[in-house]
Amino acid sequence: MNQNFPFTSYDFWAYLTSGGLLLAAIDLVAGTGFLGQKDWTWAQTAVAVASAYIAGQLTAALSSPIFERGLVGTVLGYPRDNLFGQCIAPSWLRKCLPAYYQPLPPAAQKAALTKGAALGVDGPGERLFWPAFSVAKESKVAKERMDNFINQYGFARNIALVSFVDAAILAWSYNWHGGKAMHGNLALVALGVGVGMTLRYIKFFRHYGLEVFTTFAYSKEKDKEKEAK
Repeated sequence: MNQNFPFTSYDFWAYLTSGGLLLAAIDLVAGTGFLGQKDWTWAQTAVAVASAYIAGQLTAALSSPIFERGLVGTVLGYPRDNLFGQCIAPSWLRKCLPAYYQPLPPAAQKAALTKGAALGVDGPGERLFWPAFSVAKESKVAKERMDNFINQYGFARNIALVSFVDAAILAWSYNWHGGKAMHGNLALVALGVGVGMTLRYIKFFRHYGLEVFTTFAYSKEKDKEKEAK
């Protein structure tokens, strides 16, 4: 983003946006109307931006363990395993999410495992991920793509969590707090956004792992390059 803007692109999209959506739902249900006012002072703007940023940071702190260690680690399985056909998910779930469970081509798997074996790694999973990551991050093109995928899955993950929280807040307001019918409708919209962004999250999370392992599998060995010179 512009150098005069105090936030990076990730700050803006992953933190400010998710935090702003959370505060908007709370503001709506509480009926304070703070975010809907027409005239803003600099102090009010600063407070709103700071509050959204803090809320976004807290959201990110919660979304990582909930989605990455909970949803992915416990239910779906990590891409570093799925890409090599080592799935922990039941067959019905794999049928529902075929793209997420699509493995690497056999040739790519063999190339990655062969390079891993040369480094003393005896199979796929986390033990192969770290040497693969070490190689991938040395490629400028791969690193740019990996950073892009991190930004995208981080944004999707944070928005997904906020959407589910907003849906719960709005549903509570409509069903048990005498909220307007609009609150119920917005709860359904937020729920749909949460599901959609969860699917986007696992897509980009898989693409990140895919980039790491394909770069590792087909990277040129530096020693051979030196010998060729």
